[in-house]
Amino acid sequence: MPNVNGKSSVILDVGINPDSKPDVLLQYGMLGSVYAKYVLGVKNPVVGLLNIGAEESKGSSAVKAAYELLKESSDLNFKGNIEGHHLFTDEMTDVIVCDGFVGNVVLKMAEKFYAVAKAKGIRDSFFDRLNFEVVGGTPVVGINENVVVGHGISNRTAIMNMILQTRDVVHADLAGKIKEAIGA
Repeated sequence: MPNVNGKSSVILDVGINPDSKPDVLLQYGMLGSVYAKYVLGVKNPVVGLLNIGAEESKGSSAVKAAYELLKESSDLNFKGNIEGHHLFTDEMTDVIVCDGFVGNVVLKMAEKFYAVAKAKGIRDSFFDRLNFEVVGGTPVVGINENVVVGHGISNRTAIMNMILQTRDVVHADLAGKIKEAIGA
């Protein structure tokens, strides 16, 4: 996800696990931080929990429990809850944590923003970064090897960019860095 100044964030999860438990959301914060540090080059990634309000008391029971776990983690630079209006702005964090249901809605909404802008003839570098073809694919983090999954409607451009993104993930040794981070 890009913000208005071109800074990119990673969002976990975008559809693999639509209903995540609090400990899994904590793991997403850790995995996303490793990705942001070693692939995006962010020295001390800021983690935010996507929620319906910024207050600690907001959200479902799973999200409130995840908030506590994220807040207590000494391994993360946890900012707290972020709301939908923080996405795509300078207030955005480096790592956005949410379950796959919410993340997939955000992903599909971003893709539609691009499609609407394109259909209206709006050419802007911000909207261009929402084009799935430019991103190419989504790294599946937390596994034994480096894997990047493409969109089901990927075309030649998307596949080329997915290969380039995979190159960045491999050069960063993302799978190895994740194993180091979790002590595996």
